[in-house]
Amino acid sequence: MKLNSASGYGGLEATPLARIGYYNEIITRIYERDFLPMITNSDINERIVQCNQQVQIMKAPEVGGWRTYQKNQELIPNQISTDAICLQICNAAYNAIKIDKTDIHFACDRWASWEAAFLDAVYESYVEMQRKWVLTAMILEASAQNKGAKAGKFGKIDLGSRGNPVVVNKDTITRRMAELQQVLMEQLRWKNGEMFAVLPTAFRLALAESNFANASWTGSCRTCSYGIDGMWEEPLVGFNIIETTHSPFVIETDGRVCFYIIAGHKSAFAYASDIIEGRLVESERTFGVEYQMLAVWGGKMLYPEAIAIAYWTFE
Repeated sequence: MKLNSASGYGGLEATPLARIGYYNEIITRIYERDFLPMITNSDINERIVQCNQQVQIMKAPEVGGWRTYQKNQELIPNQISTDAICLQICNAAYNAIKIDKTDIHFACDRWASWEAAFLDAVYESYVEMQRKWVLTAMILEASAQNKGAKAGKFGKIDLGSRGNPVVVNKDTITRRMAELQQVLMEQLRWKNGEMFAVLPTAFRLALAESNFANASWTGSCRTCSYGIDGMWEEPLVGFNIIETTHSPFVIETDGRVCFYIIAGHKSAFAYASDIIEGRLVESERTFGVEYQMLAVWGGKMLYPEAIAIAYWTFE
Protein backbone atom coordinates (compact mmCIF):
# COMPACT_ATOMS: atom_id res chain seq x y z
CA MET A 1 0.00 0.00 0.00
CA LYS A 2 1.40 3.39 -0.98
CA LEU A 3 0.94 6.18 1.57
CA ASN A 4 0.28 9.68 0.28
CA SER A 5 2.39 12.54 1.58
CA ALA A 6 0.70 15.04 3.88
CA SER A 7 2.31 17.74 1.76
CA GLY A 8 0.49 16.55 -1.34
CA TYR A 9 3.51 14.85 -2.87
CA GLY A 10 3.35 11.15 -3.62
CA GLY A 11 6.78 10.63 -2.13
CA LEU A 12 10.26 12.10 -2.16
CA GLU A 13 10.73 11.29 -5.85
CA ALA A 14 7.84 13.66 -6.65
CA THR A 15 9.20 16.60 -4.64
CA PRO A 16 11.41 19.46 -5.88
CA LEU A 17 14.39 17.72 -4.27
CA ALA A 18 14.28 14.91 -6.82
CA ARG A 19 14.07 16.93 -10.01
CA ILE A 20 16.79 16.26 -12.55
CA GLY A 21 19.78 18.52 -12.33
CA TYR A 22 19.18 19.57 -8.73
CA TYR A 23 22.82 19.25 -7.76
CA ASN A 24 23.78 21.62 -10.55
CA GLU A 25 21.77 24.32 -8.80
CA ILE A 26 24.17 24.05 -5.87
CA ILE A 27 27.26 24.67 -7.94
CA THR A 28 25.54 27.56 -9.71
CA ARG A 29 24.89 29.26 -6.40
CA ILE A 30 28.58 29.01 -5.54
CA TYR A 31 29.69 30.87 -8.64
CA GLU A 32 26.98 33.51 -8.28
CA ARG A 33 27.55 34.30 -4.62
CA ASP A 34 31.18 33.49 -3.87
CA PHE A 35 34.23 35.75 -4.34
CA LEU A 36 36.44 32.99 -5.79
CA PRO A 37 35.66 33.98 -9.40
CA MET A 38 36.84 37.50 -8.47
CA ILE A 39 40.30 36.31 -7.41
CA THR A 40 40.93 33.30 -9.68
CA ASN A 41 41.00 32.50 -13.37
CA SER A 42 37.92 30.28 -13.39
CA ASP A 43 36.99 30.90 -17.05
CA ILE A 44 37.87 27.37 -18.14
CA ASN A 45 35.69 26.25 -21.04
CA GLU A 46 36.28 22.53 -20.67
CA ARG A 47 33.72 20.99 -18.35
CA ILE A 48 35.20 19.17 -15.40
CA VAL A 49 33.79 15.65 -15.58
CA GLN A 50 36.14 13.43 -13.62
CA CYS A 51 38.90 13.40 -11.07
CA ASN A 52 42.47 13.51 -12.43
CA GLN A 53 41.35 15.29 -15.61
CA GLN A 54 44.03 17.39 -17.24
CA VAL A 55 43.14 20.91 -18.34
CA GLN A 56 45.77 22.58 -20.50
CA ILE A 57 46.20 26.35 -20.18
CA MET A 58 48.40 28.35 -22.55
CA LYS A 59 50.36 31.25 -21.07
CA ALA A 60 50.98 34.40 -23.07
CA PRO A 61 54.13 34.12 -25.26
CA GLU A 62 57.30 35.95 -24.27
CA VAL A 63 59.65 37.59 -26.76
CA GLY A 64 63.34 38.31 -26.15
CA GLY A 65 64.79 41.80 -25.85
CA TRP A 66 66.17 44.11 -28.54
CA ARG A 67 69.81 43.83 -29.60
CA THR A 68 72.20 46.56 -30.65
CA TYR A 69 72.83 46.77 -34.39
CA GLN A 70 76.03 47.44 -36.36
CA LYS A 71 76.30 47.89 -40.09
CA ASN A 72 76.26 44.65 -42.10
CA GLN A 73 75.73 42.62 -38.95
CA GLU A 74 74.14 39.22 -39.28
CA LEU A 75 70.82 39.20 -37.50
CA ILE A 76 70.23 36.79 -34.62
CA PRO A 77 66.51 36.00 -34.25
CA ASN A 78 64.85 35.71 -30.87
CA GLN A 79 63.04 32.48 -30.21
CA ILE A 80 59.46 32.97 -29.04
CA SER A 81 58.84 30.93 -25.92
CA THR A 82 55.45 29.46 -25.29
CA ASP A 83 54.44 27.78 -22.09
CA ALA A 84 51.50 25.48 -21.44
CA ILE A 85 50.52 24.55 -17.91
CA CYS A 86 48.46 21.49 -17.07
CA LEU A 87 45.88 22.00 -14.36
CA GLN A 88 45.10 18.64 -12.79
CA ILE A 89 41.72 18.11 -11.17
CA CYS A 90 43.02 15.83 -8.46
CA ASN A 91 41.02 16.71 -5.35
CA ALA A 92 37.70 15.12 -4.46
CA ALA A 93 35.20 15.29 -1.60
CA TYR A 94 31.71 14.03 -0.97
CA ASN A 95 28.71 14.97 1.12
CA ALA A 96 25.95 12.53 2.04
CA ILE A 97 22.88 14.14 3.55
CA LYS A 98 20.23 11.92 5.11
CA ILE A 99 16.62 13.11 5.00
CA ASP A 100 13.93 11.24 6.89
CA LYS A 101 10.67 10.91 5.01
CA THR A 102 8.74 12.13 8.03
CA ASP A 103 10.43 15.52 7.51
CA ILE A 104 9.03 15.57 3.99
CA HIS A 105 5.55 14.78 5.30
CA PHE A 106 5.64 17.32 8.10
CA ALA A 107 7.05 20.10 5.91
CA CYS A 108 3.79 20.31 3.95
CA ASP A 109 3.55 23.69 2.23
CA ARG A 110 6.77 24.79 3.91
CA TRP A 111 8.79 22.43 1.75
CA ALA A 112 9.95 25.17 -0.61
CA SER A 113 11.50 27.24 2.18
CA TRP A 114 13.01 24.11 3.73
CA GLU A 115 14.55 23.24 0.38
CA ALA A 116 16.07 26.73 0.13
CA ALA A 117 17.61 26.33 3.58
CA PHE A 118 18.99 22.96 2.56
CA LEU A 119 20.62 24.50 -0.51
CA ASP A 120 22.18 27.28 1.56
CA ALA A 121 23.59 24.81 4.08
CA VAL A 122 25.23 22.72 1.33
CA TYR A 123 26.56 25.86 -0.31
CA GLU A 124 28.07 27.21 2.90
CA SER A 125 29.89 24.00 3.77
CA TYR A 126 31.28 23.53 0.25
CA VAL A 127 32.37 27.10 -0.35
CA GLU A 128 34.06 27.32 3.06
CA MET A 129 36.23 24.37 2.09
CA GLN A 130 37.00 25.85 -1.34
CA ARG A 131 37.90 29.30 -0.01
CA LYS A 132 40.37 27.90 2.50
CA TRP A 133 41.93 25.65 -0.15
CA VAL A 134 42.38 28.41 -2.74
CA LEU A 135 43.72 31.02 -0.30
CA THR A 136 46.20 28.56 1.20
CA ALA A 137 47.41 27.51 -2.25
CA MET A 138 47.98 31.15 -3.20
CA ILE A 139 50.10 31.74 -0.10
CA LEU A 140 52.28 28.71 -0.79
CA GLU A 141 52.73 29.28 -4.52
CA ALA A 142 53.25 33.06 -4.69
CA SER A 143 56.66 34.28 -5.82
CA ALA A 144 59.29 34.45 -3.08
CA GLN A 145 60.03 38.00 -4.25
CA ASN A 146 56.45 38.99 -3.42
CA LYS A 147 56.37 38.02 0.25
CA GLY A 148 58.43 38.07 3.41
CA ALA A 149 60.69 40.64 5.04
CA LYS A 150 62.72 41.29 1.87
CA ALA A 151 60.06 41.66 -0.81
CA GLY A 152 60.12 43.83 -3.89
CA LYS A 153 62.52 44.33 -6.75
CA PHE A 154 65.33 45.44 -4.43
CA GLY A 155 64.35 43.43 -1.34
CA LYS A 156 63.63 46.59 0.67
CA ILE A 157 59.93 46.08 1.44
CA ASP A 158 58.92 44.29 4.63
CA LEU A 159 55.57 42.55 4.08
CA GLY A 160 55.88 40.59 7.32
CA SER A 161 56.85 37.01 8.11
CA ARG A 162 56.15 34.34 10.72
CA GLY A 163 57.33 35.65 14.07
CA ASN A 164 57.69 39.17 12.72
CA PRO A 165 54.30 40.42 11.49
CA VAL A 166 53.80 43.93 10.22
CA VAL A 167 51.65 46.00 12.59
CA VAL A 168 48.77 47.75 10.83
CA ASN A 169 46.80 50.52 12.50
CA LYS A 170 44.90 53.68 11.58
CA ASP A 171 48.13 55.57 10.84
CA THR A 172 49.87 52.91 8.72
CA ILE A 173 46.99 51.39 6.80
CA THR A 174 47.57 53.45 3.63
CA ARG A 175 51.32 52.83 3.54
CA ARG A 176 50.93 49.08 4.03
CA MET A 177 48.46 48.87 1.17
CA ALA A 178 50.81 50.96 -0.97
CA GLU A 179 53.65 48.52 -0.26
CA LEU A 180 51.60 45.68 -1.72
CA GLN A 181 50.86 47.89 -4.71
CA GLN A 182 54.56 48.68 -5.19
CA VAL A 183 55.57 45.01 -5.14
CA LEU A 184 53.06 44.16 -7.88
CA MET A 185 53.96 47.22 -9.94
CA GLU A 186 57.64 46.30 -9.86
CA GLN A 187 56.71 42.89 -11.21
CA LEU A 188 54.81 44.58 -14.07
CA ARG A 189 51.60 42.86 -12.96
CA TRP A 190 49.51 45.88 -12.02
CA LYS A 191 46.29 46.51 -13.98
CA ASN A 192 44.23 49.51 -12.95
CA GLY A 193 40.76 48.59 -11.75
CA GLU A 194 41.40 44.83 -11.81
CA MET A 195 43.44 44.20 -8.67
CA PHE A 196 42.03 42.59 -5.53
CA ALA A 197 43.03 42.34 -1.88
CA VAL A 198 41.57 39.68 0.42
CA LEU A 199 41.40 40.99 3.98
CA PRO A 200 40.02 39.70 7.30
CA THR A 201 37.15 41.43 9.02
CA ALA A 202 39.69 42.63 11.64
CA PHE A 203 40.79 45.10 8.97
CA ARG A 204 37.62 47.10 9.70
CA LEU A 205 38.88 48.17 13.11
CA ALA A 206 41.88 49.96 11.64
CA LEU A 207 39.75 51.38 8.82
CA ALA A 208 37.14 52.75 11.24
CA GLU A 209 39.74 54.85 13.08
CA SER A 210 41.60 56.00 9.97
CA ASN A 211 41.02 59.06 7.81
CA PHE A 212 38.84 56.91 5.56
CA ALA A 213 36.13 57.22 8.24
CA ASN A 214 36.25 61.01 7.91
CA ALA A 215 33.64 62.27 5.43
CA SER A 216 35.49 65.54 4.82
CA TRP A 217 38.73 63.66 4.11
CA THR A 218 37.23 61.18 1.65
CA GLY A 219 35.62 64.04 -0.29
CA SER A 220 33.62 63.34 -3.42
CA CYS A 221 35.28 59.99 -4.13
CA ARG A 222 32.62 58.31 -1.98
CA THR A 223 28.97 59.07 -1.39
CA CYS A 224 29.42 58.47 2.33
CA SER A 225 32.32 57.93 4.71
CA TYR A 226 33.02 54.57 6.32
CA GLY A 227 32.36 56.17 9.70
CA ILE A 228 28.77 56.99 8.72
CA ASP A 229 27.42 53.97 6.86
CA GLY A 230 29.89 51.27 8.00
CA MET A 231 30.38 50.06 4.42
CA TRP A 232 33.40 50.28 2.15
CA GLU A 233 32.66 49.48 -1.47
CA GLU A 234 35.26 51.63 -3.20
CA PRO A 235 38.80 50.59 -4.23
CA LEU A 236 41.41 51.21 -1.55
CA VAL A 237 44.85 52.23 -2.84
CA GLY A 238 43.82 50.72 -6.18
CA PHE A 239 42.66 47.39 -4.75
CA ASN A 240 39.11 46.05 -4.83
CA ILE A 241 38.64 45.00 -1.22
CA ILE A 242 37.23 41.55 -0.40
CA GLU A 243 36.47 40.92 3.26
CA THR A 244 36.18 37.36 4.48
CA THR A 245 36.11 35.40 7.71
CA HIS A 246 38.18 32.72 5.98
CA SER A 247 41.47 34.65 5.84
CA PRO A 248 44.27 32.27 6.90
CA PHE A 249 45.64 33.24 10.30
CA VAL A 250 48.23 32.24 12.88
CA ILE A 251 48.26 32.89 16.62
CA GLU A 252 51.85 33.75 17.46
CA THR A 253 53.54 32.64 20.69
CA ASP A 254 52.97 36.10 22.19
CA GLY A 255 49.20 35.77 21.62
CA ARG A 256 48.93 38.12 18.65
CA VAL A 257 46.52 37.04 15.91
CA CYS A 258 48.26 37.47 12.54
CA PHE A 259 46.60 37.25 9.14
CA TYR A 260 47.90 36.45 5.68
CA ILE A 261 46.84 39.22 3.29
CA ILE A 262 46.52 38.13 -0.32
CA ALA A 263 46.61 40.71 -3.11
CA GLY A 264 46.98 40.45 -6.86
CA HIS A 265 45.25 39.82 -10.16
CA LYS A 266 42.77 37.03 -10.88
CA SER A 267 44.76 35.80 -13.88
CA ALA A 268 47.50 34.57 -11.52
CA PHE A 269 45.73 31.46 -10.26
CA ALA A 270 43.67 29.02 -12.37
CA TYR A 271 40.89 27.24 -10.53
CA ALA A 272 38.09 24.88 -11.47
CA SER A 273 35.56 22.88 -9.49
CA ASP A 274 32.33 21.05 -10.11
CA ILE A 275 29.88 18.72 -8.44
CA ILE A 276 30.03 15.82 -10.87
CA GLU A 277 27.64 13.37 -9.23
CA GLY A 278 24.36 13.78 -7.40
CA ARG A 279 21.97 10.98 -6.57
CA LEU A 280 19.15 9.98 -4.26
CA VAL A 281 19.62 6.66 -2.47
CA GLU A 282 16.71 4.98 -0.70
CA SER A 283 17.57 3.43 2.65
CA GLU A 284 16.61 -0.23 3.03
CA ARG A 285 16.59 -0.21 6.84
CA THR A 286 15.03 3.20 7.59
CA PHE A 287 12.34 5.48 6.21
CA GLY A 288 14.92 7.84 4.85
CA VAL A 289 16.86 8.80 1.77
CA GLU A 290 20.34 10.17 1.22
CA TYR A 291 21.25 12.89 -1.22
CA GLN A 292 24.84 12.06 -2.16
CA MET A 293 27.13 14.50 -3.95
CA LEU A 294 30.67 14.13 -5.26
CA ALA A 295 32.77 17.21 -5.99
CA VAL A 296 36.15 17.58 -7.68
CA TRP A 297 38.43 20.59 -7.93
CA GLY A 298 41.92 21.73 -8.72
CA GLY A 299 44.04 24.84 -9.02
CA LYS A 300 47.39 25.97 -10.37
CA MET A 301 49.46 29.13 -10.05
CA LEU A 302 50.06 30.50 -13.55
CA TYR A 303 51.82 33.76 -12.69
CA PRO A 304 53.43 33.60 -9.21
CA GLU A 305 54.65 37.17 -9.61
CA ALA A 306 51.04 38.44 -9.91
CA ILE A 307 50.23 37.58 -6.26
CA ALA A 308 51.65 39.40 -3.23
CA ILE A 309 51.42 38.05 0.32
CA ALA A 310 51.61 40.15 3.48
CA TYR A 311 51.58 38.99 7.08
CA TRP A 312 49.79 41.53 9.26
CA THR A 313 48.52 41.97 12.77
CA PHE A 314 46.07 44.73 13.63
CA GLU A 315 45.97 47.11 16.56
